[in-house]
Amino acid sequence: MNKTLSPATLAAIETGLPPCPGEACAIVARRERTLIQALGAAVYTTDAEGRLTFYNAAAAALWGWSPPLGEQRWTGSWKLVSMDGTPLPHDQSPMAICLKENRPVRGVWAYAERPDGSRVPFAPFPTPLHDAAGRLAGAVNVLVDLSGLHAAEAARAMSEARFHAAQEASTEGFLVARPLHGPDGTVADFVIDYANPAAARLFGLERPRLEGAALGTLLSGYPRACELIRAYAGVLASGEPLLREAAYRVAGRRLWVRSRITRLGDGIAIACEDITARREAEARIRHLALHDALTGLPNRAAFQQRLAAAARTGAAVLALDLEGFRVVNDALGHCVGDALLRGVAERLRECLRPGDLVARLGGDEFAVLLTGEELRSRAIAMARRIREALGRPFLLGDYRASIGVSTGIAAAAAGEAQPEDLLRQANLALVRTRAEARGRWRFFAAPMAAELERRVALQADLREALATGAVELHYQPIFDLRQNRPSGFEALMRWRHPRRGLIPPAEFVPVAEETGLILPLGEWALRRACADAATWPAGMKVSVNLSPVQFVGGEVAQMVRAALEAAGLAPERLELEITESVLLHHNEAVLASLQALRAMGVRIALDDFGTGYASLSYLRAFPFDKIKIDQSFVRDAVARPDCLAIVRSVAGLAAELGITATAEGVEGPEHMAMVHGAGCTEAQGYHLGRPAPLAELGRLTGA
Repeated sequence: MNKTLSPATLAAIETGLPPCPGEACAIVARRERTLIQALGAAVYTTDAEGRLTFYNAAAAALWGWSPPLGEQRWTGSWKLVSMDGTPLPHDQSPMAICLKENRPVRGVWAYAERPDGSRVPFAPFPTPLHDAAGRLAGAVNVLVDLSGLHAAEAARAMSEARFHAAQEASTEGFLVARPLHGPDGTVADFVIDYANPAAARLFGLERPRLEGAALGTLLSGYPRACELIRAYAGVLASGEPLLREAAYRVAGRRLWVRSRITRLGDGIAIACEDITARREAEARIRHLALHDALTGLPNRAAFQQRLAAAARTGAAVLALDLEGFRVVNDALGHCVGDALLRGVAERLRECLRPGDLVARLGGDEFAVLLTGEELRSRAIAMARRIREALGRPFLLGDYRASIGVSTGIAAAAAGEAQPEDLLRQANLALVRTRAEARGRWRFFAAPMAAELERRVALQADLREALATGAVELHYQPIFDLRQNRPSGFEALMRWRHPRRGLIPPAEFVPVAEETGLILPLGEWALRRACADAATWPAGMKVSVNLSPVQFVGGEVAQMVRAALEAAGLAPERLELEITESVLLHHNEAVLASLQALRAMGVRIALDDFGTGYASLSYLRAFPFDKIKIDQSFVRDAVARPDCLAIVRSVAGLAAELGITATAEGVEGPEHMAMVHGAGCTEAQGYHLGRPAPLAELGRLTGA
């Protein structure tokens, strides 16, 4: 309800109008005084000389004191201060001007300093009062308390100041742009009104050049600039944010930028983040998924992809084995051995002709793929070039090393052999070469299948070993880098052969996988590991490797559940390691088995990440609990910046995904310091402990 009184009514209160005869006029005056006192707004009146004649309770509250009536200098210590902070003399106040110029004065925001020293913002609205003859009789002033508005304005200004300061200090680029409309009324471009320092650095421009520039001009070298402007106009029209990642060329370099565009008032705001380092690291990881980190050659996955395509039109495969490499590696150390492998890779590249492919399959195993016609003669010519190239001595720093090469060759016309058969036949031919003519080459022939007999004998020995207990488990500690103590052990199979001694799993596991013996062997290893782990302290986990063969049939989850129940081991203490080969042809059955294991509470780790078939897509296919960074990266990271970048990137990726990153191959204190600094959460290697039988783990398990 509007309680504002007319000037005439207010003038009748305190002016020299003829007295109203009778009691009625006094009643009216009292009612009007009561009404003014009840007003929430501060109201006071003065006579023509400025002497205070009346004020209500709201005015006294605003002033902070109750001045006496009839005083000309009634304001006392109630000082006026203008908006800019300078004192405002009372003779220049709106009320003084109103009385002096006999006119209403529009309120001007000012501050009043109360007797207690506090300040209150207000706006006065003085209006002159006249008597019946029209002479100036005084003035009435309505004071509007602006404290609430002032606080809101101060909060807004503070918020803007904080936002501006945050943007100025931000490491991410931030732009504010307004639209430029064309003749048809559509948005033709945007003009940058604000750019923070990070945006200027990001685009390699000074802020004065960036602010006021048109986006279309800045994006003139970007082939999809017009499309981008239309997308920004769409954000302005719809209010829907836009997220995008794109590459630009800035100052001669390729720059990846992740931007988020949102509507801001009648313009747009663009938040920019330089993701070049991340995209380059991801590209490196994708590259390493198909390339060997040590030599830069295509790896087994890339070779098999090319072989699968080539076998349809005819191909030849040369399987290579380096004679004498292990002697050099064992005698002179891994660093020299790695240098030798890099030298071999370089010479093999020089032997290639257009369309040929050379790959490192692992260790000192290399393979060459030939396609086209005249495969047999070309394969012989290639074998000769390779033997000649690798037969020359290698200068490896202070060392001089000489090696040889044995070659197995398999060739097939279009459709004559499956890709996997062609590689297997080349390997069988290689075995015959090593047995009969080291340093030469042999073509695959059907009689070579007899070589399988030796493998059959090995299978029989392995079957007997499983029955007699000749296969045993050794355990290698896995260290928690955050707590600097073992968090568990990886179970590793060892075969103590009666004639050949201790056989490593790399030799007998492939045979077991080919024959299906890996199923009983793997189940025995799982049950034994669970039973052993049940004797350790509750915080200790055991890690067991699973073969891809064990996922065939979809019964791996039942096997694991039975092993846990038999040992009485909590599921969360068991960690199952799988290689990327399990997911190479991942299907619903494999993923269902993994999901069942995880639902059981068992942890799943992706082993040898970055080798063989490594791909970031596997991290989307299944939510792993752990990534194990292959030892080839870890071992080289102390000397090679690219390997260190990969270790850091994988550790950072694991951290972003909320999973554990375990570094394998920690062979010395320098590796330990490196993986700790790279952000890995666990480490494993000879520096922390070699694989040992259960009986020798007492100190590490606390038993």
